[in-house]
Parts: sequence; C-alpha cells; structure tokens
Amino acid sequence: MSLSRAAASRFRCRPCRYLTTTACGPNPDYVNLSSAPSNYDNSAVVYPGFLSEDEGQSLVKEVSKRMKRRRFEDGHWDSVISKYREIELATPHEVDNESTIDAPQYAQTIQRTRDILKSYVSPQLANHMKWLPCHVIDLSKNGRLDAHVDSVKFSGEIVAGISLLSDSIMRLRPAKGEWIDDTSDESSGGYVDLYLPKLSLYCLYGMSRFHYSHELLPSDSVYQIHGRDVQVTRGRRLSIIFRDALVASKDA
Repeated sequence: MSLSRAAASRFRCRPCRYLTTTACGPNPDYVNLSSAPSNYDNSAVVYPGFLSEDEGQSLVKEVSKRMKRRRFEDGHWDSVISKYREIELATPHEVDNESTIDAPQYAQTIQRTRDILKSYVSPQLANHMKWLPCHVIDLSKNGRLDAHVDSVKFSGEIVAGISLLSDSIMRLRPAKGEWIDDTSDESSGGYVDLYLPKLSLYCLYGMSRFHYSHELLPSDSVYQIHGRDVQVTRGRRLSIIFRDALVASKDA
C-alpha cells in the first residue's frame, strides 16, 4: 500500500477491522439495514474492492485529463449539488463502434462494470440493454450532494457508481414525487446507509432506484456495523456513474 502505517490506521484500517472485504461480489456488511423501512426490498448492493489500484489510477488519470479545463461550480440549477465539476466519459467503443479488446484500460474497466450490472435487470432487458455515456462527478472536499432521485425520463433501471479518491457514506431515504406511488413508506422516517470506500462499486435498482432518494452524508459521519461506529472522512471524491438508457414503450 502507498499509505504509511499511520495514515492507513486513520483512513483505512478502522473500517477494515469490522468490515470484511469480498472483491469478487457484493458484501452485505456495506449496506446497513438496521433503520430500513419495513417494506424495503434489499435493492442496493456494494462491491468493496471492485477495482484494483491500477484500474482506479487508470480511471483517475483519464478523467483528470478531460477535467483539467473545467472549473468547480458553486451549485446546480436543481440545488442538489454544490462545489463540483462534471463531464461525460464516452469510451472509444461507444464513439467508434470498435471492439473493446484493444481498448485502453479505463474502457475495459467500464465494460467489465457494465457486464456485471446487467445481472440486476431481467434477462430480456439485459439482452437489449443500451448504456448512456458514463457521467463523472468530481466533488470537492467541501462539496455537497443532497437527496434526489435520478430522472426516470432519461434513464432506465439502474443507477450505479464507482467511487474514487476517498470513502463516503450514501444514505437512501423513501422518496415522494410524481414517479412514486402511494405505497412509499416515507412517513416511517427510515433509511438505508451504504458504506462506499474508494475503489468500490454500488448499484441501485428496483425500489432503491425508483422509490428512494440518495445523498452523500457529510464528512466524519458515522457508519454503524455490528454494533460499532466507523467514522468516515470524505475528501475530494470522484464518482463514475453508470445509467442504462430508457427503453421506449412499444405503445409510444
């Protein structure tokens, strides 16, 4: 590891004492259901250690090249996010319709991620699934991402993300709006927390995608696991967001 032993103890080792890592699959320890509403359907997963250090560095390098002329924005028109910058990250395969076999490492990582995410939709949809270009958000150390539901008018069944540069906690809450039916358990005040260490992948589908908002908790918030509190310090955070394209209705 590149961190000193002291730095690792501050930022990495405390969570690792209580959280087991399973790089090959989702780990339920990273989804805290202790305060979940009674009707929650376990439709959020976290893959800790999803990327290798080399894969993570390749993504950071590619994103940094494309971001270098972008300035951090104080806010967005919908007031959901502040102190951030963003780009779309299209792969060479998406641009040129060429094979990904000889694609750069970052593009291979994106394709591998999409292949795994297909397992969270029906086989029929997976066979015809189209992806939007990845959306990259660079959130400053003092940035904020408030509760929101990603648009259902422009994207489909999945919202997923790779976390880079720092750890964070994502909170899911029952949402209400025109896309929500009356079965929402909003009045319960329940929530679900996801612990997102750097190099991890999360995926929201089903109820978590459509019926729950998601937000990032402030730095030094606490993630609870097995009766213990883990303080999570969030610095600058890069996230690579994956969304599938909305499938047009045959009746449209």
